[in-house]
Formats: sequence, structure tokens, C-alpha cells
Amino acid sequence: MILTNLKIAYRNLIRSKGYSFINIFGLAFGMAVTILLLLWVSFELSWDKFYPNTNNLYQVVCRQTWDGAKHPMPNLPGPLIDVLKEKYPEVKMAANVNTWGQSVLKKCDGFEQNIHINHVDPNFLKLFSIKLLRGDATTALNDPRSIVLSEKMAKVMFENDDPIGKILTIDNKTALKVTGIMENPAENTILKFSCLVPFELLRMDNEGLRTSWGNHSYFGFAEVNEGVNVDSLNKKLNNFFVNHVEKTDSLRSLFLFPVSKVHLYFFDGSEKVMKQVKLFSIIAIFILLIACFNFMNLSTARAAKRAKEIGLKKTVGASRGRLIAQFMGESLLVTFISMNFALIFAKLLLPYFNSMMDRNLQFDYSSVQFWLLIVGVTLVTGILSGAYPAFYLTKFRPINVLKGNTSRGKGGARFREVLVVLQYSLSIALVVCTLVVSLQIRYLQKMDMGMDIHNVVSVPLTGTFREKHDVIRQQLLEDPSIQSVSYGAHMPCNVYYNGWGNEWEGKDPNYNPLVSYTIGDYNFLKTFKIQMAEGRYFSEEFEKSDSTAIVINQTFAKMVSKGSVIGMIIKNNGTNYHIVGVVKDFNFTHISNKIGPLMMYSSGGSLDYMFVRVNPNNKGKANATIQRVCSLNNPDFPVNSIFVDDYLSYMYKGDQKSMTILLYFSVLALIISSLGLIGLASFMAEERTKEIGVRKIMGASVTSLVSLFSYDFTKWVLLSNIIALPLAWYFMKGWLQGFAYRIPMPWWVFAAVAAFVFVIAFLTVSYQSYRAASQNPVISIKYE
Repeated sequence: MILTNLKIAYRNLIRSKGYSFINIFGLAFGMAVTILLLLWVSFELSWDKFYPNTNNLYQVVCRQTWDGAKHPMPNLPGPLIDVLKEKYPEVKMAANVNTWGQSVLKKCDGFEQNIHINHVDPNFLKLFSIKLLRGDATTALNDPRSIVLSEKMAKVMFENDDPIGKILTIDNKTALKVTGIMENPAENTILKFSCLVPFELLRMDNEGLRTSWGNHSYFGFAEVNEGVNVDSLNKKLNNFFVNHVEKTDSLRSLFLFPVSKVHLYFFDGSEKVMKQVKLFSIIAIFILLIACFNFMNLSTARAAKRAKEIGLKKTVGASRGRLIAQFMGESLLVTFISMNFALIFAKLLLPYFNSMMDRNLQFDYSSVQFWLLIVGVTLVTGILSGAYPAFYLTKFRPINVLKGNTSRGKGGARFREVLVVLQYSLSIALVVCTLVVSLQIRYLQKMDMGMDIHNVVSVPLTGTFREKHDVIRQQLLEDPSIQSVSYGAHMPCNVYYNGWGNEWEGKDPNYNPLVSYTIGDYNFLKTFKIQMAEGRYFSEEFEKSDSTAIVINQTFAKMVSKGSVIGMIIKNNGTNYHIVGVVKDFNFTHISNKIGPLMMYSSGGSLDYMFVRVNPNNKGKANATIQRVCSLNNPDFPVNSIFVDDYLSYMYKGDQKSMTILLYFSVLALIISSLGLIGLASFMAEERTKEIGVRKIMGASVTSLVSLFSYDFTKWVLLSNIIALPLAWYFMKGWLQGFAYRIPMPWWVFAAVAAFVFVIAFLTVSYQSYRAASQNPVISIKYE
């Protein structure tokens, strides 16, 4: 029976090649896109879920209260983890992690490699079940002067030699012995470490790191005992700082956040990557539904072609269930053929998809999960596509069919209209939303930041750079292609928050605004062309008094006083700072955030970056000078320079990629919808061939016939616009509310998409109608 049904299905496919082509390739394109998107979704959902103790692994997060709001921060004081392990029996194990800046790892033979050093507690390997390919995981990090390398880094440093016991130096200062080689970190983990060094090495040089509660420079991870109620533990941790640090420290608390959720969510529980996961999942479902709607439309439209077959089979005793099984079998056969093409398309598109998404996704043919995905998509598509046509076609009564009455009534036609409207509504909404997202992202990228980051080169300070920074500045300025040189603590568009312990005259004790700080030398404003609003900036003329001077931005000035703030005192951590100037507001964090209060110091912290403004007409010469001067004064360290505007572009790379993916798939959804409309219009024109012939003999013109048959289809598209555009407007209005700086709702995008889709649909249907209306009426009347 199954073989017979397959033969019938095959004959029907061959007999109707045009419709089979549209069905197969429409489904294939839809399934290919669905496979790619679900492959990405599956990967993103798998982050940090492969540890044996995943369900008990948590990141320790500090929560600080400012301005009445609670702000989670993953940075912890050095002693915190030790106290957590000692005072809370629910915690089985915990470890500190410090992600150090870029350093240089050097062999005895002089070979060196740039690397990020990660300081960890000795039990870190056990906490995350990290396997060592060489060495003993229980003792590898016990010696403060030991180092564990990833397999990849060991290969880079030692090639095929045995690295165990070999000596490496960090920044030409500290000699470390290689005690272990660990597996390369997985792609789907937040812990992408290439080398691990014991935390004790940091503490040997600075005992304050062990005891200071004011230095929030570490990350902490913990494993709780099996069966521990983490919600109850978090309630106890609310008073951690009051109980163990300072009884009056009620503005800070502690909580545990699942490691398996760190990639997907922010620490306050709001969605991070999860937002993209949901969005791409919805797009995958929409595109698959659109492809299925095509199949359903064409199958029900061609009901009359199968009516006699159904009538005869029912007459000779075929049950409805058997006929449903036959049509479902045909649907699954088409879906199976489509899936083969879909796998080919997906495989061809995968490199481009990986490039856009910055991933290295692969088809793992040995993975049970991969085949479950393929089989699942095939079955879901086959059932969705074939269910309604199967039940609809088997409703025909044998007596009516054999009498030649194969009219389907209004039910089938109405259902097809609904499907067309749904298809186009989904496609239009996707395209509109994509264009609005695109315009918002471009607006942010081109928005006036209040400073000029173009033609500014950033160089991280390493080695002896800080000691020689004045000499380096003087040597650079000898080149006329270099306009100014300054030093600062942060990239100007990536300043983090501090907000702790600021007091001033007249301040409400309960008012604790989240204040950011940064350090910039005398030339900082000149280099970035930041404007002063009041007072002065730091100057060498006032070098002595400027040691306790601060410059604040306009936002902070408005918080401190309604009038002039020059000369006012801001008390921070026991030190009185006097305000000497106010700069005009500029974006110092992500440009989607509202500009917050900012304090700028001229000293008192680490200068980690050099900023060089270069002549835009002579960038090559300026870059060569930067490389030469930096290498001459700091020969043991490579010069890792980057233009600040390129750095900013990299920060928004994820948004740009999401926008590109959305645009491609939205257009594809529209193409699939149009493909189905072509098939449906072609069949409807074929079905009304006799009517067209009679109308032409009665004097109807080709133009009037085209208008007549185009009307039904174009009104469906108009209805789709009426449904899709208000929905898109509603969702996009809500989405834009999440940005401090946003575009006004671009009504012209809605109008342009509506007009474009209408024109495409009209041309598609008109072409099919014109072909039918242009036939010889004599041939048309003889049709069938």
C-alpha cells in the first residue's frame, strides 16, 4: 500500500511539473533558512551547559543601589570569595578570576606571543571540570609561579616540543613554569582562556588585593551543594556587606546568577542574546509557515484535478482515512525531496551565514541532535503543508464528483484568501520592521557624540610605555602629520561606572546618582575636540592645584546645582575635589544609552591608553611614525594600535550583523510569498480558460480581462497591508522606546513597503492574467 501511494505521488509530481517545482523549491528555500536559523539558535542556547555540574554553577554578582535603583555589577572585591566560602555552608566551592590586560609571553629562545593573562584560584580547574591533557589538575596551579596553557597556545609557543617544565616569562619580568596543558576552550563558553596563572602571583606583589574591599577588580564563580535552594541563599546574601564588611553598608548586596544564563541574559534578568534568539526563532517560524502556506494554497486550488480520482477510489471502497494517508504521504514525499534540496542550499549558504553571524557553525552529521532537527523540520513541514489539503480533498462526495460537480464552494476559496493574506502580512511586517531597525542603527552610528573620534589612533600602554610617555609624546609631535597626543584611562566611548561615595553641599542623603569617572591628561579635550561649557580644563599652569581638581559634564552639573558649579567641592572616598570646569555632554558609553553624570580627573589613576590625532590626508605616514616611535621606546612589546572610530564600529558589529540577517531573510520571505502567488495566479488563470474565451468572443478586451482577474489578488495584498502596517507600527514604537536617542517613526518606510509589495504583486498577477487573456478564444473554448 505504501509503495502504491508513493507511485501515485511520484506520478502526480511528474504530471504537474510547474506546480511541483514551485512547491518543492518554495519549501526547500523555507526549510534551508529555518535550518540555518535553528542551528544558530541551538548553538546560542547551548552556552555553558556542558559542565557536569552546570545546574549548580553560578557567577557571584554585586548589586549596588544608586538613585533609588539597583544596578548589578560582576566586579567583586578581592576578599569576598574567601568570606563567601567560609561563612556560607551552602557554597561547595568558589574561585576568583581576574582577566588581566594584554601581556607578552616569551620563551628562552626569544620567541614571544601577545596574550591575555587570566589569574585564577587553584581550584578553578576543578570548579569548571577543565581537563588537563598534560599535568595534574589538582596541583597544576598550587605554585604561584606556575602557568597552565591551552593546547592551542602550547602549540604556538612550543610547536611539537613537550612544554611541561619549560620556563616562560611575562612582560620580561616574571618567570613561570609550565605545569599543565588544558583542552582548548569550547566556542560556546564565556570562559575563553588561553592561559591560567595562580591568583597568588598577583597577591605577592600587592597584599592589598587580598584585603581591600574597595577594589572591585575581580570576577567570582561558585558551585552550590546539590539540593540548595538558591533563591533562599540569595535572600541571605542580600545582607552580605552589612554582616561581613560594614554594618552601615546597606547599599550593596550580593546574589548568585546561573552561569548557563550569563551569555543569554544581563545580570538584572533582562534579555541580552536571548532577544536575538527569540527574534530569529520567530523569523524561522514565519518563513517556514509562508512556505507551507504556498503548498496548501496550490494543493487546495487544484482540488478539481484530483476530484475524479478521489470519487472513483471512494466508490470502490477506499475509506477517508486511507485517502488522507495517501495525501499526507504525498505531502511528506514532497517535503522529503524539498529537504534534500534544503540541505544543499543550507550547506552552500553556511559559510556566508557564519561570516555574517561571526560563528563557526557546522553540520555535524554524527550528531543525534542534528538529525533530530532535520527530521523534526521535515515532519513538521510535511504535516503543516499536507494536513488541510488532505482533509479538504477527501471531503468530496463520490456521487457529486461522478456527475461532474467538482465545485469546491466558498470554503476552499476563502481559506486560500486567508493564507495569501497571512503570507503577505508576515512578509510586509518583517520587511518594515527590518528597515526601521536599520534606520535606527544607522542613526546611532552617525549621531553627533559631542566629540570627534575620527582620525584618532588608540594605543594600549604596555611595558615601560607609562614611564616614557612624555618622551614618546615629544617624539611623535615632531612629525607634522601628527596633530596632538594625549593619554587617558579609558577608551572615550567605553567608560565604565563608579558612582560610589560622592557627596556635595546640599545633596540629599538618600540621593545616590550613578556617576562615571575617567582620567584624561591636559591634551585630552584637544585630541577629541570636546567643548567646554563653563570654566577651564586641566592645564600645566595649574599642575599643583589640579591634583585635586575635577571637570564634570553638564548632566552632573545640573544634578549638583541649578547655578554655576565652579569652585564647588565634591567629596569622594574622603578626598575633597574642587570643580574647575564643565564640559559639554558627550557620549562616553554605548550611544543607545542616555548620557549620565561624569567626573574627569587629571591624575590619581592608571593611564592605560595613548590617543593620537593624525592628519586625515596623511594617515599612512602618521601610522608609520607611531609604530616606529613606540617600538623604539618600548621594544619588548608590540604596538597594537586601532582607530577609535573602528573600535566603535566593532562595538556595534553585532547590531549591524543582526540587521543584515533580518534584511536578507525578510526579502526571502517576500520572494517565497511571491513565488506562491505566481503559482496560484497561474492555476486560477488556467482554471478560468473557458470563461476567458467566452468573454473575448463577447467583445472583452485583453486589458479589461487582466483588470478583472488581477482585482481579486490585489485586494488580498491591500488587506495584507492594512493588517501588517499597524502591527509593525505598534511593535516598532515599543522597540524604539528602549533607546534614549531614537528616530521619529519613519512613516515613509511604511508607505514605501506597502507600495512596493502592491506593485510586485500586481505585476506578478497581471503577467499571468495577460498570458491567459492573450490566447486564441477558439482554443480557450475547446479547453478540456
